[in-house]
Amino acid sequence: MDHKKIISRYRITLQLIESLDLKNSQVELKKGEYFIDYGEKTKKIGILIEGFLYANYVSDAGTEWISRFFFPPNNFIVSNHREFYLGKNSTESIRAYEDSKLIYIEKDEFKKLLDNNPKFERTVRILAEESYIQAMERIHSFQSLKAEQRIRKFLKEYPELAQKLQRQHIASYLGIHRNILTRILYKL
Repeated sequence: MDHKKIISRYRITLQLIESLDLKNSQVELKKGEYFIDYGEKTKKIGILIEGFLYANYVSDAGTEWISRFFFPPNNFIVSNHREFYLGKNSTESIRAYEDSKLIYIEKDEFKKLLDNNPKFERTVRILAEESYIQAMERIHSFQSLKAEQRIRKFLKEYPELAQKLQRQHIASYLGIHRNILTRILYKL
């Protein structure tokens, strides 16, 4: 996606959020603190102002996998959206990889904003469409690219994350073993 468009969408969203009279103010998470924990009723969605969070889940085999990273301006909507939408307990956790600041909106308030604020509803729709496209691209990468190709794609698309993240977290996100990632990185 066009980087200028991403930055523009992020700024527009922040301006819109600042113009709303929300119940909650900005909150800070320290590194390691949870935004949403496993089993918690998913009743909030966040807008990341600064920092870095990640979502992970535990597979049936007991392996913990990272499913998403949240960082502005690319991925600034912090949510376990499936459970948020369905009103269920979270099957994943979302926590701070580093100290972070965000604004969160509780589900009832979110619904009221969607119903009563056309500008908010339009922004949410556009962000949801972009998120869907990103998710489909990630699925296609898993289905069609070999490990080395996924690594190269990640390094090209997110060079700043590659510098920030531990190898085990990159490997988990890419669905490969850390040793495979290390071996391929030495070849690159």
